[in-house]
Amino acid sequence: MYELLKKGNPTSLEHIHLRYKRLLFWLGKQKLEDDFVVETLVQDTFLKLWLHRDSIETPNHILGFLRFVLKRDCITYFNTPKNKFARLTASLESFENYQDYLVGYDPLQDKEHLIRQESNQKDFDEVNKVLKVINPKRKHLIELCLQYGFRYKPIAEAMGSSVKDIGNEVSRAIDDLRKILNKSSFEQPQEKTSSNEEWSENLSSQQIEIMRRRCEQKSSFADIARELKLSEKEVHREFLYAYQYVQNRNNAEIPI
Repeated sequence: MYELLKKGNPTSLEHIHLRYKRLLFWLGKQKLEDDFVVETLVQDTFLKLWLHRDSIETPNHILGFLRFVLKRDCITYFNTPKNKFARLTASLESFENYQDYLVGYDPLQDKEHLIRQESNQKDFDEVNKVLKVINPKRKHLIELCLQYGFRYKPIAEAMGSSVKDIGNEVSRAIDDLRKILNKSSFEQPQEKTSSNEEWSENLSSQQIEIMRRRCEQKSSFADIARELKLSEKEVHREFLYAYQYVQNRNNAEIPI
C-alpha cells in the first residue's frame, strides 16, 4: 500500500480506507457523539492523507498521520462550537507543515490566524446554515471544495469519481445555495387567479407564506423562522422546495 500511495495510485487509498475506516470512526466517537460529523471528519482525514502523501516517509507513518489528523480535527471541532467547520475548511495550509505539529506547534494559537478566521465568519455562517438543508452529498462536496480550493482532481481521485462528475455535482450544489441565498434571484410571477389557485393546490399555505415573506418583504430566514415559530432549517427546506416548484413551473410555460 505504501509504495502505491507514494506513486499516486488511487487503489492504495481504497485499501487504506478499507483497513482503517472502522478504527478511525471508533477513535472519533471517543471524542464526538455525532455520527455524521465523525464520518465527515474521517473522510476528510483520508483525503488529507492523499493530498499529503509525499510527506509520508514510511509505512508506519500512514496510521500515525491518520490518527493525528483525526484527533486534531475532533478537538478543533469540539473546542470551537461557534466556528465548527469554519476552521476545518480553512486549515489546509497548516497541514503543509505537518512536522511542526509533531514538535508541538499549534496554529490555532496563532492570533493572526484567528483574526483572519473571524473576519470571514459572518459570510461563512450564512453559507453554513444553508448547507444543512441541501443534499448531504452535495453539502459534503462543497465543504471539501471550500477546504481544498475547488481542486476537483484530488477530490475526485479520493472519492473514486471523475473530475467531470464532481464538477457537475458541485455546480448543482452551488445552484441550490444560490437559490436560497440570493434574495433578488426570484422573479415574482404575474398575478393571475389561475396561478394562485395552482399554487394553493401544489404548495402548502406555509410554503406560500415563506415565499411571500422572503421574496416580497425581503425578510431574512432568521426573521421568518422567528415570526412563524419554525426552525431555520425548516424555513430553508420549505423555501427551497417552493422555489424549485415555481421555477420548474415557469420553465414549463416558456414556449419552445
